[in-house]
Amino acid sequence: MSDITVVEAKIQILYLVSEAPGVSYHMLMEHCLNSLYSDFFTFSQAYNELVAGNLMDVVGERGLESEALGGTEKIYITDGGRAVLNDLKPSLNVPLITHLDTASKELKSEVEEKKRANALVSVGEGGKYTVTLYYENNGKPFNAVITCEDEAQAKRISRAWADDKDTAVDSLLKALGE
Repeated sequence: MSDITVVEAKIQILYLVSEAPGVSYHMLMEHCLNSLYSDFFTFSQAYNELVAGNLMDVVGERGLESEALGGTEKIYITDGGRAVLNDLKPSLNVPLITHLDTASKELKSEVEEKKRANALVSVGEGGKYTVTLYYENNGKPFNAVITCEDEAQAKRISRAWADDKDTAVDSLLKALGE
């Protein structure tokens, strides 16, 4: 597959968002750039036009706060976007549908993982950084709030959480006598 046009990117983005509702901008962008052969500028133009055209809704903000596993916003397809996608689906070829189905399953899995575990970094009182960690395993929630002196430390904690949250929770609970 070669680089895609803005129109093709719009169709693919709508398809992915319809199959993985609640995906973040960051996750969608990464997925489109890595697996759908879109360049950043094509993706950005397609994404912005879909939002401006009310074919997708963005809930939340992409601001100073960031998550280790994706942005804080969630993207959903609108009724209008679903209608457009439903009109276009019959014209899509089988290899493209197969590719999009595979991509959307991967993205949906990432969205589900993000719901299960995330790390949110924000600027707190006195310019210190707050890292809020969340993890749910087999219906057992774990929450922790850590205050850091600087942004670099907060980002290291967020990355470590994203990379190895299972071990981190087990180690912390064991250290606390659980």
